[in-house]
Amino acid sequence: MAIAAWVIGVLGGLCAVMGVVTATEAVTFLADLPAQFTALFWVALGAVLLLGCLACLNSRSEYE
Repeated sequence: MAIAAWVIGVLGGLCAVMGVVTATEAVTFLADLPAQFTALFWVALGAVLLLGCLACLNSRSEYE
């Protein structure tokens, strides 16, 4: 589960960074994305994935 938590955590961090980049309009070709991919979408997805990362870390038992 540690590897799954690491992967989910990295994806969550990348989604949060993508939300900041989208909000600041730092990259011009991101304006061509569909309207559903707003900054709020990316930051919310990052938050959900980071919470999933914490759930994976806490699901480890002492018997592993």
